[in-house]
This record gives sequence, C-alpha cells and structure tokens, in this order.
Amino acid sequence: MSSLLIFLCGIRVAQGADYWPYFKLYMGINKYVKWDKVFNADIEVTYVIISKILGYFKMPFFALLFIFGLISVSLKTYTYYKYSPYPMLSLMYFFMPSYFFSDSGHIRQAVSIAFCLYSYQYIEQRKLLKFLICVFIGYYFHKTSLIFIPAYWITRLNLSTFSCFLIIIFAIIISPFKPYLIFENLFSNISSDLISEATGGFYSYRSLEGTGWGLNDIVKLIFITILLVNDKYICNTTTNPNYKMIRNLVVTYYFLFYSLRENSIFSIRLPTVYGDFWTILIAMIIKYSKNSYRIMIYYFLVVYIYLMSWRFWTNSVALGFDKMSTIFSENVDIKYFIPYEFINEN
Repeated sequence: MSSLLIFLCGIRVAQGADYWPYFKLYMGINKYVKWDKVFNADIEVTYVIISKILGYFKMPFFALLFIFGLISVSLKTYTYYKYSPYPMLSLMYFFMPSYFFSDSGHIRQAVSIAFCLYSYQYIEQRKLLKFLICVFIGYYFHKTSLIFIPAYWITRLNLSTFSCFLIIIFAIIISPFKPYLIFENLFSNISSDLISEATGGFYSYRSLEGTGWGLNDIVKLIFITILLVNDKYICNTTTNPNYKMIRNLVVTYYFLFYSLRENSIFSIRLPTVYGDFWTILIAMIIKYSKNSYRIMIYYFLVVYIYLMSWRFWTNSVALGFDKMSTIFSENVDIKYFIPYEFINEN
C-alpha cells in the first residue's frame, strides 16, 4: 500500500495544495539560482538542491514529487510498523486526510514531519545526538521541525490523566491572550542564523486571525474524550512504555493547538508534527483499552474515516483530486514539466 501511495505522489498532475507554486519554484530555481546561492534562495535548501540536481539531468517535475513522496511515506510507514499495534489501521488513518493535505500537498512539511516521526526511535533509545540530527535534517525541508526538539524531554514527563486534562483546559483558557506573542521579544534578541531564519514565518503570520470554533473542534473533543476516558486504565495495565510517551506528544499537540487558536496558521501548521502521532496512539488505545470500549472505538474510527472521506470530497474538487489527472492522462504534455531555461553558472 505504501508503494502505491508513493507512486501516486509522483504521477499526480495539478492535484494538491501548492502544486503549481512548487512547480514554478522548480522551474525558477533552475532558471535563476546559482549553486553558490542555494542557501540564500528564500526557501529550504533541500528543495533547491534537489530541484537543481533533477533540472541538470532534464528530469520532469514529477521526479521531484516522487522523491519527496518516497522519503515522506516510507519514513512514516516505517514508524507505524515499528510502534503501532495495528499498523494498517494507522496507515488508513494517515491516508485520510493527512496523505492528501501533506504528502500530496504541503510536501516540504510532510517530509519534515516524517523525519520527526522517524526520530522517535531515538527518543525511545535516549540517543539525543541522533534525535537532533533527524530533527535538523527535517529543518532543512521545513523550518517547523524545530518545534519538535522539546519532544525529547516531553516524552519523559510522568503525567497523570488529570494532568493531561488540566493542560488542555489551561491551553483553552490562555488562548485569547495570544501567548505566541511572547516569542516576539525572544526572537528579537537571537542572533543565530539558524533560528533567525525560522522567525521569518513568525513575523509573516503573527497578525492572522483565528478560524473560530466549528465542526473540527467537535471532532477534536471526541478524540480528547476517547483519550482521557481510556488513559488511566491503559497506564495501569499496559506494559508498553511507548504508550505514555506517545500520549504525552499528542497532549502537547492539543496544548499547542488550543493555545495558538487565535492565529489560524500557527494553530494548524506548528502543532502538526505532534498531531501526527495520533496515527499510532489511536491504534494503541484500541489495542489496550477495556474490552467494552475496544469495539466501540474501532467502529467510531472507521465511521470517522468514512465521514472524513465524504467531507473531503468538497475540498477535493478545489484541490484537483476529483479528476485524478496523472502523467498518463491524454492531455498531459510531459515536456511542459521539464526545465528548459537554466542560469549561467559561469
């Protein structure tokens, strides 16, 4: 199944958020960016390097999509099979809708998140250097991976079920005060090139308004309820130490999401790397919860995925997925996607 998802990442045409902006970047990088300027191209260096290498060999844009899909989906799949008690269930949860929005949409952040997921094994093994290497590789795909650095210590917190509840409530309470603005003073006093690059997005999005409360929050509250209702029993009965560690990461997701609610970009994009651990945690909850809850949660998740698929259809039209246009479609000219203008490196 993972091979099919990777294949679809590479052959899609005009499908997914940012498809055409990524395509224009691919063409523009080969046309305007010299090799000695790859670190100054105002976009993550990995995208520039991969674009220039593929452009040098006159490879079409689909090759870049395939490479990003290969890295992202394979690393995520590896993590699911290593830590999820039901890896196929986790893969199904990932497929709808993360695969369409991230791996077939925001491909740079998708790869960045994949490296953070992959780095979890080094959190488990307490290998800080290898963990940081993974996170910083992810940083050069998308800067939001830096927010995952505290995960190394968050996983070791001995949080009770009630503490998790209080953390989420606290996040909701402080949300109107826009706590993310405290980083403004912090960033202004940082001279590190690495960190200062990451602040560019902060200043670009800091004034955006939140999206308000809606159906998405009802779904989140249901998942929070499922987590909290089963958490104490699982903590007392399971011998899997990864449950509590991954539970802490998911609680961190909810803390970041609700505390950043006043900003639509921060609340969605920044916590995503923590939220992607739900794919593993939901399988753990089904596996380790009481028998009386297990079947109910399983069927709820199946219905949720079905309803998500149904709801996604409205957005799929705008994102191009309803047409399922690929490189094999009759009206697709492969030559259009191959760079034909290159900057003079001399």
